[in-house]
Amino acid sequence: MFTAEWLAGRPLPLADARQPGQTVALADGDGFVRADHADDVAQGHLDRPRTRVYESLHVRSDSWVSLATLYLAGLLRREVVCTAYESLTGDRNLGPHDDAWTGLIVQFSGVKRWLVWPIAQAAPQEIVMRPGDVMVLPRGMKHDVSTPDTPGHSLHLVFAVTNRPIDPHPEAFSLSAS
Repeated sequence: MFTAEWLAGRPLPLADARQPGQTVALADGDGFVRADHADDVAQGHLDRPRTRVYESLHVRSDSWVSLATLYLAGLLRREVVCTAYESLTGDRNLGPHDDAWTGLIVQFSGVKRWLVWPIAQAAPQEIVMRPGDVMVLPRGMKHDVSTPDTPGHSLHLVFAVTNRPIDPHPEAFSLSAS
């Protein structure tokens, strides 16, 4: 678990701090609409409030997120992708679904309510994540999320661990000088 104070001190390349070309997907059960201009993102959210998905943070910024993603990829020997999900109470989301990757979820700020179905036909389990909480969501596990009224917002990172192996040679991730 991370502390909320530590996370609050970590900058993220979101909103006005996005790098040029950084796309944001407005996501809900009807799919994704991508925008790369702040005005388009704001207007798209105003027109239809829904989750904002900051895609490919690991390659679209030179922040600590890139380093954390590379570190995880080196440890796990799998490609890892980092995405941020930002929402307000009442924003539409994707609805119940499963993903093709294992997610390492870090609740950055606010609160997120997760319903997860560890067994497909059983009742879901509720997990409430607060700043600093970390959860591993296995690939293929059905889940649904919402943002509670208090505090009314949520921001979490997903480090998506794919099934694609990376270079099996350890020197590919060596930190020593050549």
